[in-house]
Amino acid sequence: MCRLYISKGSIDLSNALKLAAKYDPYMPSDRKQHGDGWGFVAMSQREFFYYKSGLPAWEDPTVVPMREAVLAHARAASPGEPVGPAHSHPYMAHLDDGRIIFVAHNGSVDKKALAAELGIDPTGYTDSFVLTLFLAKNWGNPDKAVENAMRYVKTALNLAVLEFPSLRAYAYTYYRGPREYYAMYLIKEGGAVAVVSSTLLRHIEYSGEELKSGTLLAF
Repeated sequence: MCRLYISKGSIDLSNALKLAAKYDPYMPSDRKQHGDGWGFVAMSQREFFYYKSGLPAWEDPTVVPMREAVLAHARAASPGEPVGPAHSHPYMAHLDDGRIIFVAHNGSVDKKALAAELGIDPTGYTDSFVLTLFLAKNWGNPDKAVENAMRYVKTALNLAVLEFPSLRAYAYTYYRGPREYYAMYLIKEGGAVAVVSSTLLRHIEYSGEELKSGTLLAF
């Protein structure tokens, strides 16, 4: 259970993420907070700033820098999953062709089955980290990578993926739980484009277009 956004262009959603993490009335549990760490990557074609913390996002004074593309995530860990800055999203993975992908995930997947497919021991890793390794292995064809990952969904496969150095952004939404929590929204404001978790809309002045479950968007 997490909140996230991925954006390109001049649109600052970092405060909305922190507020959504501090109190989420849509969260389908009694916690109503996403306080198990947070992180971001902010990039241009020549550089990226990558940050992960075990602090709740709203307690961390760190500011998300404005760059051409941003991916940010606040985490609510699933029961039994490890916590701490190493396990905060986004995760980074190097591809064989030299590209780097950063992955943020909302939902839960079958960690043991994914790890078996990859031939690794999942002990000490989150389901989203193992998912990142799976996506990286198959990212030569993003559509196929996401399609294959669908076999392992438990609750949701809400994904945001940012490539470096191309700055290509991907957002995918698929969920089996409550729509008001899991739905993701497309925002277009001036020349900026973003996809956000539902709760962020409570804290921004922009309207969003709901993405149908099963939608893969690249921008």
